[in-house]
Amino acid sequence: MARSLPVLLLAALLGLLALACDDEPPPDPVADEEYLAVMCVNLDRFSDAVMEATAEAEIAEVIEGFIEELEAVEPPADLRDFHEAFIEYLEEAVDDPTSPLVLAPPLPDDDVRERLADKERSVEECREPTFFNGSQADQ
Repeated sequence: MARSLPVLLLAALLGLLALACDDEPPPDPVADEEYLAVMCVNLDRFSDAVMEATAEAEIAEVIEGFIEELEAVEPPADLRDFHEAFIEYLEEAVDDPTSPLVLAPPLPDDDVRERLADKERSVEECREPTFFNGSQADQ
């Protein structure tokens, strides 16, 4: 047993080293339209859940799904700060799933917001393009 301890420690160290040296390149950022599609689909799901859910837990599940889908996306470079802030906003909302109805979400910088707003109408998933353009975005 005493002789196998150094071998086990070495194996554990090599395993940690292998994890630290992940050779996969970072994912490529998605185009604005792809990012908008993820946002719009999930914003619609949230709206539907608010209107149809009979328990807050159902809304929380939708928010958790929204978070998962956002975490799977590499946003355009100028959306990274917004992306991270929006995920944090949603994570805080899981415990109080109706809070997004009264707490304004973070928004990207004005120039980025305008660029996305111009593209919202061209994205099929954006049935009601108002997040980046319109009354909610002006809050």
